[in-house]
Amino acid sequence: MPVKFTLSRFPKRYLIVIMVFIGYVIFFGLHTNIGMAVVAMTSSRKISTPNGTIIVKEPDFNWTSIQKSTVISSLAYGRFFGPIGGLMAGRIGGSTMYTLGIVSTALVTFLLPLCLRINFYLFVFGNALTGLFESFAYASVSQLWSRWAPPNERAKIISVSVIGIYGGPIASFVGSGWILHEWGWEMLFYVTGIVILIWSGVWFLVVKNDPADDKWMSEAEKVYIKKELNNNEMLDDVKLEYPWKDLLTCVPFWIGCLCKFIIGVGFTFTMVYLPQYIKDTNDIDIRSIGYISVIPQVCSIIAMPLTGYLFDYIRSNQLLSLTNVHKLYACIGLLAGAATYMTAGLWPNFTVCIVCISLFSFFITFLVLEVQVLVLDLAPRYAAFMNSMATSGYTSSSILTPIIVGFIVTSESQLEWSSCFIIFSIQYIVVALLCLKFGSGELQHWANYSSNKSIDELTDVPSSESSNS
Repeated sequence: MPVKFTLSRFPKRYLIVIMVFIGYVIFFGLHTNIGMAVVAMTSSRKISTPNGTIIVKEPDFNWTSIQKSTVISSLAYGRFFGPIGGLMAGRIGGSTMYTLGIVSTALVTFLLPLCLRINFYLFVFGNALTGLFESFAYASVSQLWSRWAPPNERAKIISVSVIGIYGGPIASFVGSGWILHEWGWEMLFYVTGIVILIWSGVWFLVVKNDPADDKWMSEAEKVYIKKELNNNEMLDDVKLEYPWKDLLTCVPFWIGCLCKFIIGVGFTFTMVYLPQYIKDTNDIDIRSIGYISVIPQVCSIIAMPLTGYLFDYIRSNQLLSLTNVHKLYACIGLLAGAATYMTAGLWPNFTVCIVCISLFSFFITFLVLEVQVLVLDLAPRYAAFMNSMATSGYTSSSILTPIIVGFIVTSESQLEWSSCFIIFSIQYIVVALLCLKFGSGELQHWANYSSNKSIDELTDVPSSESSNS
């Protein structure tokens, strides 16, 4: 007879946090892989022969700056259809949608080297498909949290899992740098595909759509989660119908989408273009570029759990209204991001730039967490669709940012890179002002659902203390 892990040992919702964390590592490692692969594909390599002779190998592809930007942004093209995945996750369940998306991502990744050997635009199309299937999996996570994350634990749960967003680039910068140096760019795609495929099998076995479907977790934890979500969250016996007019005219939601857009600007510029910036302004080999590019991600990993615990502390102790907590977090991330980017642009020094980008990566976690929690606070029943819509904003910036950089950085000079920093810092200031004016974090009236079932009908409900033990 299988052994059940009781709530007092390790809550299942925290195991899912770990699973989502690893999933984020995979998702965002894919983003960084593209940037590192483009550098390797278009750069000459020094190869040591057995007798000690150094041979310089010419680049495999002589792409223009526009072609490089097209490849880098192609992963984002498919994400425009991410809301489809959000709708499907609401119908078939978050875990099921995740599994379908991640398996498809693995299969396409295997085929990317072949696509590139056949035709440049076929490779671009393959990357777009990867982004499409990845967006389906990514959107499903919000649906999962709407079933598994109690409101007073949301920020903590999400902040720990979101560390994987920064763990992905670290794993990619170090791992892909080593693979590219030793084996070349084709092997990078094969190794990534194998890792994704293995992970999809683990996810399918461990994570369920709803606590009620999980036979391995304790009944006490099931009742605790049900009680915490019972007041206004989605319930099993309620058919999910979308109030389209209210949802699509919700101003705080669109502010969240705008914040997601600006997060995409920073992530794309930092994660994808940092290796290219280092290469253009310094004579450093590909492995060293990977190690240096890890530094900002480490800063984000340090910051993220701190921001989550602080958010939950302010919320549970009612030190600020929920709306003001969201505004505070948004403005810290946006204004600090603007200050660091502006400094990097006006003070063109390599060391200063790395320090500024590291500080940017630390403070932007406030904004990242705020947006992740926002859709669950505004309308938890529709979180998957809303998050996928917001991710379309991220997608737009993932496409536009490489285009902007491609047009500005044509001769790979320090002045051109500094111009990019300054332009992006101004965008952050504008969005901060809009958040102050129109932001909100309160449950929307059209998303509130009061169950016909009384909480008193739930028996043997554990206390919060016992649930967290």
